[in-house]
Order: sequence, then structure tokens, then C-alpha cells
Amino acid sequence: MTQAPDLRSRFPAEGELPAWARLAEPVHQRTYLLDGRLRSWEGECKPVLSPVCTRDADGELRQVSLGSHPQMNVDDADAAVDAAARAYDCGRGAWPTMTVAGRIAAMQKFVAGMRARRDRVVNLIMWEIGKSLA
Repeated sequence: MTQAPDLRSRFPAEGELPAWARLAEPVHQRTYLLDGRLRSWEGECKPVLSPVCTRDADGELRQVSLGSHPQMNVDDADAAVDAAARAYDCGRGAWPTMTVAGRIAAMQKFVAGMRARRDRVVNLIMWEIGKSLA
């Protein structure tokens, strides 16, 4: 009877990944949006790990680091909710009172930005949820 291969050998070493599938670089988010402005984050950050593992030089498996994001707390969340409520202003804020043409233009700008970043976004989604490109 043949012995089954070690499960670890089924995982690729980072250098064995095809170039198109490699993570270009980790994303370390150091800004957050509040009151319509991106603000710099100086506090603690939380690592983001992929569910996908690769083998390191010693043959040990490790989750791939995707980067990190601000480790915000309840006060930060409350500030964000308060800012959103102020921006909405009981339906009198900039977005709810914007013309349909203005909203369409804003969404078209957003979609154009996403299209320009499509390959990077798709690659990150693959690593974040362990999904294949197909």
C-alpha cells in the first residue's frame, strides 16, 4: 500500500505561485473616512490574513498576509454614525438632494475608478475568500 503524500506538500511555496496569482503587495490601510474627509490613522492596526496558506522555507504552512486595517473602537464607530447622520441631515444633505444627473455622474466616476483597479480588486478578493479566478 502506498503512503499518502504529506498534506503540507499539497500547498505551494510562495515562489511557486503563478505570477498572475501573486499578491502584488499587502494593503496597509492607514486612513479612514469621517465627515467627508480621509483622515490619518495613528492607532493600533489589525492584520488581515488570507484563508489561503503557502509553505515557507521550513515547509511550515502560513496564512498569507494581505495587509492591515485600523483597529477602531466603539467611540470611532459612534463618530462615523454621527457623521453619516449629519451628512444625511434628515434627507436634506448633499446626496439626498442631489439631482439624478449628479448621482449618475458620481456613480460613473466610481465605476470608472473600479474598472481602473479591476485586476487588483479581483486579485485581493481571490486571496480574501480563497476563490479561484474563474
